[in-house]
Amino acid sequence: MIALAAGPKPPGPKFGQPVAPNLNVRQICPNCRIDPPNIIEEYSKGDLVCGDCGTILGDRIVDTRSESSADLCGQTFAGDENGDDPSRVGDAGNPLLGSNHLDTVISHKDGRTGIARDLNRAMARANGLSNGINAKTNTATLSAVFSRIGEKCDSMLLPRNVRERAQHVYKIVDEQKAVRGKNDAAVDAACIVYACRDAGAHRTFGEVCRALRVPKKELGQVFTIVKSTVQRAGGSRGAMESVHGSTNAQDSAEALLGRYSDYLDLGNAVFNVSKHIAGEAVAKSAIDGRSPVSIAAGVLYFTCLLMGRQTTAKDIAKVATVSESTTKLICKMVANKLDEVIRPEWKEEYAEGYGSLASLGRVSDASTKNSRAGTPSRAANGETKPAANGSGNAAVNVTPAPIANDDVKA
Repeated sequence: MIALAAGPKPPGPKFGQPVAPNLNVRQICPNCRIDPPNIIEEYSKGDLVCGDCGTILGDRIVDTRSESSADLCGQTFAGDENGDDPSRVGDAGNPLLGSNHLDTVISHKDGRTGIARDLNRAMARANGLSNGINAKTNTATLSAVFSRIGEKCDSMLLPRNVRERAQHVYKIVDEQKAVRGKNDAAVDAACIVYACRDAGAHRTFGEVCRALRVPKKELGQVFTIVKSTVQRAGGSRGAMESVHGSTNAQDSAEALLGRYSDYLDLGNAVFNVSKHIAGEAVAKSAIDGRSPVSIAAGVLYFTCLLMGRQTTAKDIAKVATVSESTTKLICKMVANKLDEVIRPEWKEEYAEGYGSLASLGRVSDASTKNSRAGTPSRAANGETKPAANGSGNAAVNVTPAPIANDDVKA
């Protein structure tokens, strides 16, 4: 016979419902097996130790308590000094925002009583008085602009140093009040372009315009203002005086060649050859006065013809955002100095491509001479001599017959 415990039964689950499992996890020392256990957490070593027998139950535990920000260098933890528990929260400090970068933000959710609006107006008025007559942009606005620039740099896959340089450029321009009234998107794009050139991460105007959706004409105007402003500020304070937003044609073309080769999946061989050709062409003054974008597109097309690749000028022009005629024109200009821009061993290695480029250069020279053949020359007495035609004979100027006065209508 089974003896039943006296007293009321514990409440059980309702009919048809499963019994819920006990999910409480209890850790008991396997040696002494004392219940309740006396487990001590040693945060200095990261161990769980049984207080009765000294058995180490766990190592490398994570301290989930808040960390003090009073001594960042010494890593002073909570409970070490004065028994307080300060917490370190928020992002790291930005030196561009100054030491006093904590602002008060008043919520607009006041139950439609109008108190929040009055408080915001009073705070704005107080900030204006504290900043003086020439009120600077407050910290909250600068922080929002820096966040916006950071998001745009992240969308363009730009490194961290470019983002920080762009924020620094905006800080300088804002202090000089050079872009008041300009479009915010154009100002952000101009600061990013300047930072890219200053950091060596080359991005063209077309790429920035497509990524940030800014008109190219407006971006060019704002960039000119930003560049001159930072140059003046850098000359007076010695800040950011390495490049000043300028660009070297050879360095920019080489940087663009690498990216265009990756976009078109041409490989390292084409990039190395085109890099050598671009440097020689710029050094030989074969393409003076051309933009780095046009140089990169034309030299890349020249290299594809030399190495026998199937990439067309239309494909390269689409990637480089230049016209197809400009790409072919740069290629012809480089082909005029074919033997000077390529290595001697490439003549035999790429014989077929070398022949086609040599014929292209001869055709280009012939067309240039024919275009100049029709230009009239002047004699010593100042009279214009008739130009010779293609057959070598002098061109005859036909003078129209004079019109009688009777035939002229009033």
